[in-house]
Amino acid sequence: MRLGTILLLAAAMTAVGCNDRNDPDDSGTPLPDGATVENTVDLCSNGTDDDGDGDADCNDTGCCSVVTCDPSTACGRMPDGGGDCTPSGAEDSVAACTDGVDNDCNGFFDCRDFACSAFCGAENSNGTCNDGEDNDMDGFVDCDDRDCEERIVCAGEATNANCSDGMDNDEDGMTDCMDEDCQAEAIVVCDGTTPTGVTEDMWAAMVMTRCTNGTDDNGNTRFDCGEFSCLWNYEGCEAPPAERFNAACADGVDNDMDGFTDCEDPACQAEGIAVCDGTTPVAVDPGDYGTASDAECSNSVNEDGNGFTDCMDFGCSQNPDVTVCPGENSNELCSDGMDNDDNGFTDCMDFGCSQNAAVTVCMTERSYAACSDGMDNDGNGFTDCDDFSCAPMSGSRSPACF
Repeated sequence: MRLGTILLLAAAMTAVGCNDRNDPDDSGTPLPDGATVENTVDLCSNGTDDDGDGDADCNDTGCCSVVTCDPSTACGRMPDGGGDCTPSGAEDSVAACTDGVDNDCNGFFDCRDFACSAFCGAENSNGTCNDGEDNDMDGFVDCDDRDCEERIVCAGEATNANCSDGMDNDEDGMTDCMDEDCQAEAIVVCDGTTPTGVTEDMWAAMVMTRCTNGTDDNGNTRFDCGEFSCLWNYEGCEAPPAERFNAACADGVDNDMDGFTDCEDPACQAEGIAVCDGTTPVAVDPGDYGTASDAECSNSVNEDGNGFTDCMDFGCSQNPDVTVCPGENSNELCSDGMDNDDNGFTDCMDFGCSQNAAVTVCMTERSYAACSDGMDNDGNGFTDCDDFSCAPMSGSRSPACF
């Protein structure tokens, strides 16, 4: 049975442990004559109090498990829409994530609860945001799903071609430079709302300049490869070099083109990066990088405050400057046919290799293209933003999954 069907059934039942304003005192009192239970996407977005209980759409708790509502509404962030809620367990199983009940009383139901993500699928890559299916079963399909907002298939008018064709490509009522999508960093055919007249043969060179100049050209506080329009329009942003080892964190260059250079880059503030103390540069002779990083990765101190210490921290175990951590963390170790860290996985089958930005000998799923093509490029069973190599929480995250 699909989740949508289950939710319709569950929403019509009394929520165990949480008062339902369709039945405030759990008495089983029937709805007014002619009323329809508000528990479908259509009924929860029509602006009508269909069940006659005084609450419409996202202010009716019958809608809370069906649609994602704005935090200002009753179904936003308050447990059970603001009513009393008694925790009845965790949202950590298929049953708990399909029962229409906010079991942990955190204000989020079923697939709207992050704890249910493992049971609800994902809709956050170009492939899943363009297949006509509600992959994460949250009531929203493709570009109508908030998780798809930043994917290129939902980018709307945000290419130079679309911003100069005289068409309202995303059907939002705004054409070309009048559309905010066309006032972005990599869009060179517009200067604000004014067309620049730049011809197509000049686009590539101008986009490269805009996306590598270290300047926030459109004033939105993001720039270069940290700006979505550059990710979509400049190939150089697809697979930028890593900024996760001492040399790259002390060369004065924004190697990964995310707008942050050396110690200002969060990647350079990881445990094992001896040339940075937080955002403060530390003078270390290049010949001493290994010794200094080894010392930081064997002092039993959680240097970067991420909860992982020394060799348990990817900053150490995946750092090619570190030798005190048994691991597969360099091109040499990832191509020698040996299980160097004795974890049962050899070379590119080891996450220490396949998810290590410093390793280039393994097929990876890290670039913008690889993380948004709907393919399992590294053959590990996970595709695009469902792959740790692409996911925002991984050290080698792809900009496609910001």
